[in-house]
Amino acid sequence: MALLRDGRALDLAAPEYPTLEELLASNEGEAVTLAPDADLDALAPRLSGIKKIEVEFPKYADGRGFSIARQLRNTHGFKGELVAAGPLLPDQYVYLLQCGFDAVRVDPETYARQTPAEWRDAMDAFSLTYQRGYAIPMGPALSVLDARRAKRAEDLSAQYDGLSAEAALERAIRHDYAGEIVLASSMGIDSAVLLHMISEIDSGLPVLFLETGKHFKETLAYRDRLVAQFGLTNFRSIPPKPKELKSEDPDGTLNERDKDACCDLRKVRPLDREITPFKARITGRKRYQTPDRAGMPILETGGRQAKLNPLAYWTAKDVTAYMRKHDLPPHPLLALGFLSVGCEPCTTRVAEGEDPRAGRWRGANKTECGIHYIDGKWVRIEAVPGTHEVF
Repeated sequence: MALLRDGRALDLAAPEYPTLEELLASNEGEAVTLAPDADLDALAPRLSGIKKIEVEFPKYADGRGFSIARQLRNTHGFKGELVAAGPLLPDQYVYLLQCGFDAVRVDPETYARQTPAEWRDAMDAFSLTYQRGYAIPMGPALSVLDARRAKRAEDLSAQYDGLSAEAALERAIRHDYAGEIVLASSMGIDSAVLLHMISEIDSGLPVLFLETGKHFKETLAYRDRLVAQFGLTNFRSIPPKPKELKSEDPDGTLNERDKDACCDLRKVRPLDREITPFKARITGRKRYQTPDRAGMPILETGGRQAKLNPLAYWTAKDVTAYMRKHDLPPHPLLALGFLSVGCEPCTTRVAEGEDPRAGRWRGANKTECGIHYIDGKWVRIEAVPGTHEVF
């Protein structure tokens, strides 16, 4: 048999776990195989010591295994690994995950007619369900009811509720903000994800990169690699004005004397000049990064410029999973201990256990430089440590 996890096949021999009756007759055991008619109340007293449960599906049309999984997760609070075993179909993969399964074990006859790619692709084939769960990988679960509610909403922001990252980007780029939306990319650790998504929708979308003159050479090489690999045809490197550089930082050491002034000269003002004409801006902000972003919508409207946050519901694991799925190159400094990358003079490695942004402006009373449009004015903000949207 083959065990499939996240659409990948693992060459593992089928284990022989005890049945529920065998487990209950013994004082030991950390794994069990459950028949579709298993009595979960009988298993409950032993559940705290169980690490893995395999649920049998006699045939793909037998839905009792789905109910068992939901009860184990929701009613009994089972936290261990849950595996579905039997002649299941890729079409059922999203529903298995939605009900709480971690992996699927497919019998040889069924697996001979299927490939791991078919199971992975099935995650994208079915984006709507009647239940809320994991209907859209790496995004908010969108049910048919959610979709209808969003479609009826008069508020534009509410119409984006529940959309996947790709769907939100496509709608904004092709319809709601066509020709009036921009991405400002720092070419940081997470940047390849949004750049890849955008290239699949519109490779000519304006992408702004602040060429501060202080970047790591690795960042510049990474920039050139991604632009070429994704075929981005409207990529713009934005430098500070030469006259302002000569006047305010003639010897290139302003960052040593006044870090805020250096960011203002090399980042805030150049970005302000370029991004102001656009009606909407794409960000890489995520809900998990700071408490203030916990309720952040996918689309923020109001004020002069809307913000599209397609990765709002993503976690760090989602970013890694996407990059692996699409074979995207990581930032070359990631392997060297840089979990957040900015200008070279103000970026250091991060030690194990430190916040990912601990290496930015280390030792200074500063966590981020960026600009946001609030109440008709561009203002500088200082973000809570942990955010990754830095320019």
